[in-house]
Amino acid sequence: MRLVAASSLTPEELAHVQQIYFDGFEPHLRASFDDLLADTALVLMDDKPLGFAVLRTLGDTGWVYLRYFTVGEKGRGLGEHLWTHLRAVMTAAGHTRIIYDVEDPAQHGIDPSEERVRHRRIAFYRRLGAVLLPVNGYLPPQGSAGYPMLLMAADYVAQTPAAADDLARITVAVYEHRYGIAASDPVVTRTLRLSGVSPAG
Repeated sequence: MRLVAASSLTPEELAHVQQIYFDGFEPHLRASFDDLLADTALVLMDDKPLGFAVLRTLGDTGWVYLRYFTVGEKGRGLGEHLWTHLRAVMTAAGHTRIIYDVEDPAQHGIDPSEERVRHRRIAFYRRLGAVLLPVNGYLPPQGSAGYPMLLMAADYVAQTPAAADDLARITVAVYEHRYGIAASDPVVTRTLRLSGVSPAG
């Protein structure tokens, strides 16, 4: 298996990647596929596309934001392979941390099957060394039908969880560099207040 840039694929291979993406995310969580290709879009390949990840650099922090991460066939360990390859590529590029959001299993009104899916997703990332960050009220513009989501992070270099004292910097970096929302925006200051941290200095 190898990780390649989506831009290097044939139209047929890209169509396969697009189907993996559509199968992996509900419509309300998807951006347009063409929009994803403008970021760092990487594909796990064997004789065909097996998984897909999209990342965006978070300014000059040395961190990356994982926009999307999915594999075509569940239960084969492909998610772990994709994660391992991403880690190698991002570390080689000088990035020290990966940050991403997940849907909250405790969200009011979801059915039990969806709750289980969300718990399994978080457990998967935890097995790979990521931690849930104690960020409250995090609400990205493309959030889960307008509901707050959870932030997770994994350190690439030290294999240790993201430090709590980085919480404000992480929150501001995601809002600013992923979504273009300034640190002074009420959405950001509210998230920091609910999380009990001071703005990043």
